[in-house]
Amino acid sequence: MKPINPKHRNALASIGILLGVFLAISSLLGISACSLPGARAQPIRYFVLEVPPLAAPSAVAAKDSGNAEKPILLLREAEAGGFGQNLHLIYSRTPGTQAQYQYAFWNEAPPKRLHTLLRERLIASGFYAGVVPLGAGVQGEYQMNFRLHEFFHDATQTPGRARVKLEVELVRRSSARLIGQQVFVADVPLTGADAAGAAAGLGQASAQVLDAVIAWLTRVRPANT
Repeated sequence: MKPINPKHRNALASIGILLGVFLAISSLLGISACSLPGARAQPIRYFVLEVPPLAAPSAVAAKDSGNAEKPILLLREAEAGGFGQNLHLIYSRTPGTQAQYQYAFWNEAPPKRLHTLLRERLIASGFYAGVVPLGAGVQGEYQMNFRLHEFFHDATQTPGRARVKLEVELVRRSSARLIGQQVFVADVPLTGADAAGAAAGLGQASAQVLDAVIAWLTRVRPANT
């Protein structure tokens, strides 16, 4: 057998290397294509945080419906840390860790949405002559601050639970006196282990927490003056 010319051997080796590089690149491109929008296994979904209306007007509010002048309440924007300001729905499979749903989003960040929902409930309670966002240029006798500590799908067990934790403070502005402070927690079992089930459960848990805030106000708020 005639020996292969060293020049030909080097050329064949180069072709083999190029072929290997080509196959590797083609494989990577194929994997990348699976992550492109057109190759997603499911569409992106946006959820609205919805809660049922306030169950019934407060008995205390009914008593206050006379001629007594009601105060103005200023509602501060919610504080939130970590994933709290994120539009992604959040879940946790292991205690002490959190992750984001890949294709499930809120249409509005939870702290901002809860601010709106809490304001609606405060107005419906009838406790105040007006409930106005802090910074709107309105003078108010009282101010409410609130912080969103937890708002996620606890998926440590299937189908999991919706967990909401909210801290609220009521302050008299003229004296900067803290009238009351309370932490509210709701833990609601889910009917489904997917993002839709988590969104529905978080809506129910939010309603429980907001209703608890109104009930708390009946006990701690000063009488109208």
